[in-house]
Amino acid sequence: MNLRRQIAIVRAWLPLLVASVVLATGAAYAVSSQLPKAYEAKAMLIVGQLLSAVNPDYNQILVSQRLSTTYAAVATTRPTLDSVIQRLGLSVSPGQLAQQIRVDAPTDSTLLTITAQDADPSLAAAIANALAEQLIAASPAIQGRQTDLQASIDADLQATRDQIKATQSIVATLIGLTNRTPAQDAELAALDERLASLRATSAALLSLSSGSAANLLTVIEPAIAPTGPISPRPLQNALLGAVFGLLLAAGVVVVAEHLDDGIRDSDAVSEVSGLSTLGTIARMKGDRSHGEMYRLAALLYPRSSVAEAYRALRTNIEFASVDTPIRTLLVTSSVPGEGKTTTASNVAIVFAQAGRRVLLVDADLRKPGVHQVFDLANTHGLTTLLRNEGVDVGEVAQATEQDNLRVLTTGPLPPNPAELLGSQRMRVTVDRLTAGHDVVVFDSPPLQAVTDAAIVSSFVDGTLFVIDAARSHRGTVRQGREVLAKAGAHVLGAVLNRVPAGAHSDYASYYGGNYESEQAAGRPARPPDASPDMPGPSAPLPGTG
Repeated sequence: MNLRRQIAIVRAWLPLLVASVVLATGAAYAVSSQLPKAYEAKAMLIVGQLLSAVNPDYNQILVSQRLSTTYAAVATTRPTLDSVIQRLGLSVSPGQLAQQIRVDAPTDSTLLTITAQDADPSLAAAIANALAEQLIAASPAIQGRQTDLQASIDADLQATRDQIKATQSIVATLIGLTNRTPAQDAELAALDERLASLRATSAALLSLSSGSAANLLTVIEPAIAPTGPISPRPLQNALLGAVFGLLLAAGVVVVAEHLDDGIRDSDAVSEVSGLSTLGTIARMKGDRSHGEMYRLAALLYPRSSVAEAYRALRTNIEFASVDTPIRTLLVTSSVPGEGKTTTASNVAIVFAQAGRRVLLVDADLRKPGVHQVFDLANTHGLTTLLRNEGVDVGEVAQATEQDNLRVLTTGPLPPNPAELLGSQRMRVTVDRLTAGHDVVVFDSPPLQAVTDAAIVSSFVDGTLFVIDAARSHRGTVRQGREVLAKAGAHVLGAVLNRVPAGAHSDYASYYGGNYESEQAAGRPARPPDASPDMPGPSAPLPGTG
């Protein structure tokens, strides 16, 4: 699809797109606002002594990293969770508490992050801190050593460090003397030996204590009560809802356009039928209670965009037949209800307004409609001429409100319309009709219903193929075009009828008054040269019985 087609699709579906976005946004915001709030608190621990070690040992770092994943698994075990529940006096089960806790331990780090969620921000922080304390308390058991042994080693190490500090103080005092006695020199030498012994003892104790360095758990960031909830987030959810609504509506539009086999523009007309579009007629909106006559936009609403479109159609018909002027013109469509009768009537009117002597013939001998549009009697008409060659055309053709335009209705409907229209007498009658008129416009049945239109198309000068932009389908239009081709019809082009009025907004505004505003006023517009006593649509037209 080209860019213009895409823009047209967006404009056509814009109300749905906007409504979907608004509804999805409002629904997401409303639902999010009603959801219970959840608060999240985090406590961070470090495994090992990586931060305090002057020369970190690579092997100890690897051990700490692996132990961090072990601690993460221990944090969500039932005994650990039971301890947290008992300490805080929670009224939840270990399984329920496990759903509120998340423990993250990256494989390339010695950090351990405990995240707790709860509806109470203070309780969320308390849960995270309590779980961190339970892990610290469980760390000696994980290493497999007794707590009292570790405490004894730590106490001896601290005592040795205190002795080293005191000995160093005495040695510094003796060294500071300028005149030492031999006894003082002997004492200094003994203190040096004692200092060396204490340092060796400290190193030994330190090596015993450092065996648990990789297993040491330390809280580096305790959890604090959060100031704001992490969920729900109405604004974020509303934005996501808007995106979801737009995507959903776009999906519906794509599917609908893919499944839609309608004909919406002249490009589609050319693609399906191979015909050029001679006229594009906007949909005429109005009250159906006004009757069929109100479809005569070219007569009743001459300043409307619809009337101007019919005048443009008349010009295009004339250009399509410059070498051989069109004397007889057939208007047909693929299926019923596409507006061929309305199109034929308005085409006849605009030709008459151009000064041509026009005869509109209703050749639909099955379901005629022209007499209803012009509010005429259907006592005599085309079948009268076909039955009796002695009847003059002027006796059965009825005058209309439009100068230079007469209408020949069907007359009594025959039992064999197709045979009657295909007879030699019909061809003779057509010659009689064209003898006294410049243009003869035929309205006919739809092509797919019966063969009547195909028969008439074979002996007229040109055929107009009406396509309804609102209801015609590609398959039926293609079949109708094939019927005309098999009949050898000279098809001038297509008329795209009932196009959405929005596509002609600029066209309508240029010509001032439009069909909708004139009809909304409750009165039709009159041609500038109309006489004051010209009858209105509600008055009987000339020639009515």
